[in-house]
Amino acid sequence: MSFLSNRFIAGALAGATALFWLAPAYPHAVCGDRIFPATIAIDDPGVLDELTLPTVSWAPYNSTGAHEWDASFSWTKTITPGLSVVISDGATWEHPGSYGWNPLNTGIQYQLLCVPDVEFMMKVGFDVAWAGTGTGIFAGSGRENTYSPLVDAGLGFGTLPSSLQYLRPFAITAEFSTTAPGYDWVNGTPYVTTFNWGFTLQYSLPYFNSHVAAIDNDFIKHLIPVAEFAFQTPIHNGGAAGQLQTGNFQPGLVYIADKWQFALEAVVPMTGATGHGVGVVGSFDIYLDDIPNRIDEPIFPHGLGIAPGI
Repeated sequence: MSFLSNRFIAGALAGATALFWLAPAYPHAVCGDRIFPATIAIDDPGVLDELTLPTVSWAPYNSTGAHEWDASFSWTKTITPGLSVVISDGATWEHPGSYGWNPLNTGIQYQLLCVPDVEFMMKVGFDVAWAGTGTGIFAGSGRENTYSPLVDAGLGFGTLPSSLQYLRPFAITAEFSTTAPGYDWVNGTPYVTTFNWGFTLQYSLPYFNSHVAAIDNDFIKHLIPVAEFAFQTPIHNGGAAGQLQTGNFQPGLVYIADKWQFALEAVVPMTGATGHGVGVVGSFDIYLDDIPNRIDEPIFPHGLGIAPGI
């Protein structure tokens, strides 16, 4: 699970409703025979009930040259089968430096479509990072809310011909968003707008086991090797604020079970402004959809009759 104007979202939803078949959410992020795992840098393309607790990362030298630890959580709750809200936050420790909680982030996500026959899935969302909710080293930063419209999509390779069956377990996902402050300048301080983009390449051994050939080892057949690329590019006020493009390459593994998953990835800075040295990040995700409890279903399981999935 990842850290995107109301007009943008409304227009996107209206246009897509006319063009695409819209589908409800599934347990995990599932479309047809394809399971898209929850990846760390790039969000998966599904809307579901999920708890990420925690995601922990370490960077030997961040952009300021400090050692950095981060720990965060995220809770996604479905309102209707195709609509969910997300709450996330986290803390950062720097040495030399201090400690602080990041601003609270909330969001809404809509399952735009799922086309099972081609294993294609897409969602749109809108996130808000709330000013004044940070503490410690983040208490004085971000006097304005930041707003982030986003699009996440995933495509499995399961439609490849039988002659290419060993390529069928491959899948790609991608995310595109912008992060914009409420104002460009506040008391002479420039606030930067960024374009955030990235993609993942995955090879699903559970898919291989089910559709290509049986895997005898019970541990290996639950693994999904992944490679993530995530970048943040300033598109307004970057020069005034002295902010450059940042990005990471994150290769790793996801172990996926029926009710939970664990992901572990290396973090390799791709630009000098990102940091130096190879770090590490891990996350533990609980699929609330598949755990019988009182919070595993949408609040309105039959929707509100507004649109498919809502």
